[in-house]
Amino acid sequence: MSYIDARIGAGFRNRLGNPYRVRRQARECHHGRMRRRAGRTSPVNPTERLELVEGMRGVAALYVVLSHFVNIVDPRFLEGKSTAPAWLQSLMAPFTFGHLAVAAFIVLSGFCLQLSLFNGKDGRIHDRKRFYQRRAWRILPAYYACLALSVGVCYWITQHQTGLPYSQYVPVTRENLLAHVFMVHNLSPDWMYRLNGVLWSIAIEAQLYVVFPLFVWLIFKVGRFNLVALGSAAAALVLWQFPVALKLYPWYLPLFLVGMATAHLAYRPNLYVGVQPRLASMTLVASAIGVFATVGQKSQIPSDLFIGLAVSCLVYLGAVAPWLRIPGSFGWRPLIRLGAFSYSLYLMHHPILQVIFVNKPGWAKGDAMEMVYCLVIGLPIILAATWLFSLAFERPFLNRKAGKRQTDRAAEFTPVGLPLKTMGASPTYAAVMMESSEPIPLRISL
Repeated sequence: MSYIDARIGAGFRNRLGNPYRVRRQARECHHGRMRRRAGRTSPVNPTERLELVEGMRGVAALYVVLSHFVNIVDPRFLEGKSTAPAWLQSLMAPFTFGHLAVAAFIVLSGFCLQLSLFNGKDGRIHDRKRFYQRRAWRILPAYYACLALSVGVCYWITQHQTGLPYSQYVPVTRENLLAHVFMVHNLSPDWMYRLNGVLWSIAIEAQLYVVFPLFVWLIFKVGRFNLVALGSAAAALVLWQFPVALKLYPWYLPLFLVGMATAHLAYRPNLYVGVQPRLASMTLVASAIGVFATVGQKSQIPSDLFIGLAVSCLVYLGAVAPWLRIPGSFGWRPLIRLGAFSYSLYLMHHPILQVIFVNKPGWAKGDAMEMVYCLVIGLPIILAATWLFSLAFERPFLNRKAGKRQTDRAAEFTPVGLPLKTMGASPTYAAVMMESSEPIPLRISL
């Protein structure tokens, strides 16, 4: 079954004309007897993203915020020494697994980076310098602004507090500050959580960005599944040979590669297998069961791997079968708006929370009232402040990051309607290259 056969068989009606005619033309293209050039096209918008991805980012960032509410209200909860009322403990318990949200972010990063290479292009990186420039403009301005503000909060607020969680973030030393500046603070447990308790994961992502062009090259050389297998073997070898590397999260490497492979499976499926929404749905259910079975165990690795697989299935279904209810629910408009500044929310919520909590009013006494204060007063302030932060240090650089639009390769392919629901204003189609054993679907706006 060809890629286009799979789309038509799934019940999607092609908007460009008779589906049988499109299917016949695609087969003729595949056998080399004709080449259909796309008609008049509009410039491809490199900033178009699936609504599902934005919504999932928003949910993940909000979950991290709520998990830090639990940590600051009841620092001993994770140690099993909570003094909070039993009813409050039961309410807080589901929000103590912030590592799951970080694992989800890693998978989404791999998916989105690879997806961007299918946006008017062939899935490869043709200009590494431009790629690194785009990545730098995307993450560094907000990161360094957050780092500067976090250092200020540590000097003025954190170092004057006692006990957990404040003791994790101080002291501010020249060594850990330079480690954060060069984004290598995740390489030592002594630096990892200093200054701001979430910046360690940004360092891991930045390091994955550095080697991303190598992964792109390898995925075409060895294949998607072999690349994930190689990454898994490398992570297992590191954990086996260096047990102290547990806090360095080496299993994020295969999670990142799973995200890349998912984008390939959705946008460059095997010509004869096509897309497999039913298999992805079954895998999603199995992964969700795995998360519930393993979360809360001493090791975070099994639950992180299961949540990563579940997230990859969700984004895959969002790309190939967006009419399904579960992935479609992440396209809820408030979640998309939240996802639009989820990076700033993730970066800045922690220092803002410390300022808010230390200056809590007199009525916010006891664990229950402190949690009420965080939810009713603190959360709206954090959302508003991080949104303003995104306007100042994130949004201006997104426009610069987009750079020159890619239009040259779009005209070489056949536009075929796909059931994609993106954030762009114009209809979204796929341009399928039929010159190899596998089609390369690309998104162009007509």
